[in-house]
Amino acid sequence: MNIGFIGAGKVGCSFGHYLKQQDLPIVGYYSLSKSSASYAAVLTKSSPLNLDELVNQSNYIFITTPDDEISNVWEKIFNYDLKDKFIFHMSGCLSSDVFKGYKDKGANCYSLHPLYSFADKNSSDLKDVIFSVEGENIEKIKNFLEKANIDYFIIDKEKKPIYHASAVFISNYLVSLAKIAENLLLDCGLNKSQCVKGIYPLMESTLNNIKEMGIDNALTGPIIRGDINTVREHLSYLDKYNDIYRKLGNIALDIAKDKSNLSEDTINELNKILRGDHNEKNCSHF
Repeated sequence: MNIGFIGAGKVGCSFGHYLKQQDLPIVGYYSLSKSSASYAAVLTKSSPLNLDELVNQSNYIFITTPDDEISNVWEKIFNYDLKDKFIFHMSGCLSSDVFKGYKDKGANCYSLHPLYSFADKNSSDLKDVIFSVEGENIEKIKNFLEKANIDYFIIDKEKKPIYHASAVFISNYLVSLAKIAENLLLDCGLNKSQCVKGIYPLMESTLNNIKEMGIDNALTGPIIRGDINTVREHLSYLDKYNDIYRKLGNIALDIAKDKSNLSEDTINELNKILRGDHNEKNCSHF
């Protein structure tokens, strides 16, 4: 098993480093940026290679470029001898269908994607991360997945966009929610450093609650408690974030309904408030 990477960004470097930590052989990296390929090679004790060298020396090839470049990379390597090679891309949204004509080449093609946020090129602590795997004849790569100590689930190619959207919600939009919280706290007179000190422990404790108790049981706050006036008061102050609060509040209310801890009257009243039926006439600013 000789592993090569096309693309030496955050995902390529981090995943290659992880595989090296599992004692798997990394041949090297090809990248349009020679400095990036050299950095990745040093990180994984491998070599910066040209495209010919990488394809010819590797029987496991990982394409770790931006999504829009994957089909272009595939076109570049399509004319090489790919018989019995295992080729992966690591897009969360795209399926193995991007490898058009791979069966005619005798190749085995898959998508492999970790549910993880790669903030830099050294994010290689992936032992507790779950990966999605998609493609035909998954059994052919089970040996690799086991040697790489990869915890995985098999996903239908038609579900990849939904799957990736879920990752965007929990990763990218978590940052967006943190930004909203920061803006509100700045308006309260905190500085940016104080905002982070306030936001991070609250986020961390919520994530720990999710891990320990599950998502539904981790919900706290005014909606799960049925604090009608508190929700009203929030909405009277939120201005441009009002609509986001209402939509997320409806999801929180769905959880409260499922848990059956609120009276029907309270649920109905919260429904009206979150729809905007009461607007400002029931709100008072202190």
